Amino acid sequence: MSSSAAFRGLSLHEQASALLPEEISEIVSISLNLSRSLGFLKSRLKTPFPKRCAKCSTSFESFEDFFYRTEEITSGTVSYPILGQDFYMHRNCLPPCDTTLIVVFEDRRDETPEGMRRRELFETCIATLRQHLEIGEAEVRDVLLSVLANELTRRAHAPSP
Repeated sequence: MSSSAAFRGLSLHEQASALLPEEISEIVSISLNLSRSLGFLKSRLKTPFPKRCAKCSTSFESFEDFFYRTEEITSGTVSYPILGQDFYMHRNCLPPCDTTLIVVFEDRRDETPEGMRRRELFETCIATLRQHLEIGEAEVRDVLLSVLANELTRRAHAPSP
């Protein structure tokens, strides 16, 4: 049976998930582990600390203080590139303030062994999806990024065993 016949009726996201369960799981695990260790981000920090919320005057003495005393933004843009390789991280001040605060980092490329492995897996996934799905490279990339984002969100919010 051809791969297209095996996936008939499935969305592109479902097809990608079915084709790459181990790879997606490993990329997500690496990403979650890296996000828990703030050292990679802290080493690329451009925003000076202490940092103060302009609305409620809460002061954050360090990046760790900022990260753990603010809330993740669950929808919308949480980071995006700016000029060069810099990128922003958005987090919300705690209620009732809820102001979105921004921290800038120098470079979003992770050169750690885990980061290199994650990029290698991502490229393998792109190649596999290009081989099996009848869509262009840009759409393959969008599908994979969407599947990974959904899985990251699902696993990040899953109850601990």
